[in-house]
Amino acid sequence: MDENDFFLSFAGHAHTMNELETDQQRELELRRRNSPEEAQKLVGTVLDKLEKDLSSSGYNLEDVKLLVLYLSYRGEPVEKDTLICDSILRSIENRFKRTSANQLRLIGHTTAGELENEDLLLKEISGVGYNGLSLLALVTNLPIGVGRSWGLRTAKESGEQGREMARDAWVDFTQQVQSKEYLRMGKTLLVLTQGSKVDASGFEHFLAEGIVNFMGNTREARIMNVIGGSSGDGLNAKLLHQFYGRLKEHQQLKVLDGEAVCALIPNLSEVSMGLAVDGITRIGRQCMFHFNPDKEPNFKYVKRIGRENPLTKYASMIYENEARLSKEKGLPAVDKKVISEIISNARAQQRILVFNPVLGKYAFAFPFGNYACVAPMRVVEEDIELILPVRNYTPEMTGYFVMGDHEKIQKGARRVYDMLRVDQGFSKNDATLLFSCINRRIIELMAGCRSGTEAEILKEGLSSTQIMGFLAYGELSFTYLMQEPYFHALSCWGITLHSKTATTIPKEKKKGIGIRGWIKGPAEE
Repeated sequence: MDENDFFLSFAGHAHTMNELETDQQRELELRRRNSPEEAQKLVGTVLDKLEKDLSSSGYNLEDVKLLVLYLSYRGEPVEKDTLICDSILRSIENRFKRTSANQLRLIGHTTAGELENEDLLLKEISGVGYNGLSLLALVTNLPIGVGRSWGLRTAKESGEQGREMARDAWVDFTQQVQSKEYLRMGKTLLVLTQGSKVDASGFEHFLAEGIVNFMGNTREARIMNVIGGSSGDGLNAKLLHQFYGRLKEHQQLKVLDGEAVCALIPNLSEVSMGLAVDGITRIGRQCMFHFNPDKEPNFKYVKRIGRENPLTKYASMIYENEARLSKEKGLPAVDKKVISEIISNARAQQRILVFNPVLGKYAFAFPFGNYACVAPMRVVEEDIELILPVRNYTPEMTGYFVMGDHEKIQKGARRVYDMLRVDQGFSKNDATLLFSCINRRIIELMAGCRSGTEAEILKEGLSSTQIMGFLAYGELSFTYLMQEPYFHALSCWGITLHSKTATTIPKEKKKGIGIRGWIKGPAEE
């Protein structure tokens, strides 16, 4: 491998300390202050931080090959959202205009919320939505490839789009390669997906299968790992946007409505990863779930649970468990009529179930990949509609009722931290991305947790590295896709991109340094 290869990551953040809340006046004030002008100020602050981080390690903006953007905001009407997103993209482009790196790529998307971090705190409520924006700058002298999907509307189409998205990234990569040696190097595909919408189906796992198909049929690609995350399942997904393109190619930097973008990155095969997927407790015995074979998409509409009507069984399970919990805690007994009325209203008006404070902590678990938690979304006629389809091949599938468990969530946060730390520890310029399902935070709030929360555990433990943390309604977490893609709907996961060094390196001396475990230096060939 060429001795001039190098790889670093830097992160720039700006956000305010907004907490989940229901204060309508505060919500209106935040929205009033959302504007393209405020967004531009926020971007300027983040880019200043990013440029300072690069400079302190002997690099400049022109050394950046891939820019990963995460924008966190409170949803506005489409027209205003588009103006805000467009102003952010233009601000980024203008800052990079003075560089000569026409190979610079940008990918990213908006997210549902943001976990607190300590890198940069704004003094006032300003900026966009939840008021968070983060940029991750990847520095390498190797090429980067990008691709995008064009919409995940059916299982078959999603598989085709996954294959095309990976292929486009591969084509983009190979067009920049000057030496055939780079074609044979291991690479990682970073995938950012938009979650399933309330009025549409989520097919992220079929997208993953398309990526697997591409890898299996394109030997030269040699993708080592595929990692990814999705944001904004449900109502918020209707307000999310994605970004894709080469900077300096103005026409490609428009806000997109596609459901996935990806980047093909060389030599990203030994990152540290942490994953917690057991924030739930099983309730009762295993049940047989019968899906409605006459409704599309398949494996999304539960017709019966055992021999019972799914709504009757669902309401009975919730009542019995709530009654048990009330008795254990010495609280007043739960009223069975209240739960029955919630279900009845949902049946009559097709209201969304997952956002109800009682029903919000309950879900079903099915054994595809690991046991994956899938929340009921709403009632459609006599069926319970799931928030996303289950991977299966027959209309019957075994599963369990499950409940969110705040103690397991907090244990999971410590597990994520331990997994991230165990491989290589942390250094000054490492960048850690954290994705936590917003339901985990809601379950903590419902349990009365005001301290020692998952966000506080991760924030304290990872204070020695730059953190980009995000709340999402659902995440797609998958790696080693040659084996099996996994979906975890109540997960917390993170990835640490290790920088080359924690100390300042003069720019004229940065050539010829390899990263052990990432990129071999000349002595290791």
